[in-house]
Amino acid sequence: MKIASRYAKCLFDIAVEKKQLDAVAGDVGNLLNAIASSSELASFLESPLLHKTKKKEVLRQICKGFNEITLSVFDMMADKSRENLLGEMAQSFISIYNKANGITLAEVTSAIALDKDTLSGIEQFVKNHAGSKQVVVTQKVNSALIGGLTILFDGRMYDSSVIGQINKMKKELNLA
Repeated sequence: MKIASRYAKCLFDIAVEKKQLDAVAGDVGNLLNAIASSSELASFLESPLLHKTKKKEVLRQICKGFNEITLSVFDMMADKSRENLLGEMAQSFISIYNKANGITLAEVTSAIALDKDTLSGIEQFVKNHAGSKQVVVTQKVNSALIGGLTILFDGRMYDSSVIGQINKMKKELNLA
């Protein structure tokens, strides 16, 4: 959403200006994890029935120890009744932060858990193709792939899974 990305850009710019970017990024990441792991928190922030002062109060409690820059932007969002956008703002901030720091997020899905050497090779593959300084790989296991793996990063999908190859052949045979 445009509004959430504007708040994220504002927070990013202030954090850079005040030389607090890494601290703010840590705060935003912690908030994002809290929202993702607590459906109650997400519902609380989204609820139009609760007054914004109560939301600010609870948010201050949850975010105790956060950088003052982070808290001031959270407060500003709550003052403008935008606290329901905190999760989207946090995701947008992390995207801006990652792009500015040459970090690429990659999601690897395979039929079995991969060992460290394979994950390291995937990390290097993504670095080479994305031109990144750093790659953060998350791994998922999906036995429906039968074998092989898929890699998703920067909106691109590399599919070397067995099921992907089968589907590709089915598609080609139907066209012939």
